[in-house]
Amino acid sequence: MSRTVLQDERGFNQVFKPVGSTPLRMRRRGDWFVTQIERLGARRVFEIGSGTGDTAAYLAEHSKAEIVAVDISERFVTEARARHAAPNLRYELFDLLGDTPLAFGRFDMVCGNGILHHLILRLPDVLRALHGVTRSNGGLAFIEPNFLNPYCALIFGTKFGRRWAKLEPDEMAFTPGKLRSVLPAAGWRAVEVITRDFLLPGLPEVFVKPSIAIEPVLEATAATRWLAQSHFITAQA
Repeated sequence: MSRTVLQDERGFNQVFKPVGSTPLRMRRRGDWFVTQIERLGARRVFEIGSGTGDTAAYLAEHSKAEIVAVDISERFVTEARARHAAPNLRYELFDLLGDTPLAFGRFDMVCGNGILHHLILRLPDVLRALHGVTRSNGGLAFIEPNFLNPYCALIFGTKFGRRWAKLEPDEMAFTPGKLRSVLPAAGWRAVEVITRDFLLPGLPEVFVKPSIAIEPVLEATAATRWLAQSHFITAQA
């Protein structure tokens, strides 16, 4: 695991130095979110769990949408504001369930990169709150860890892995079935969960090109697709 460069106030959520495959992996995910903005024609985008702001900054740079990015960590919001600035970008300290949900108005798209699995115990309430701030025919776009992936199974499913990754006590990766059931129950329609991405974070650069070369085959084959690292989730309000 890469060296920790920043932690939140509780010491659970960490930001790691981007090494090896991590910058490419972040760009690929940013591009997917930009594609969702374009697909929805979104003019206002709401990101929860924005951390130090890298994803929000990428969306602001690569789209014309107004990006409102929120986090419950004052330390992360302060760092995000120090790192990034753009006319169509703002970072706010905000708790979706503790503050007024419509404090920033309504949005055409709500999104997050690896945040819902931190909110397992409050997930139904979070998804309903997100639905409430999304305009009619707006959309949702999230990327979340796949519990069936061997790496994710290790860090989420074993005591050793959880200690090593410094996970929160209630943090847990998702199976696709869980996502396909909880989203409609919160009012979301046209739910789609696509499991893909075999590029691990922090992978040494010597392994990046071979991983990318074999990835399309693994994603196209039913026997291996379910082992991919992440769920790419979309839904309509």
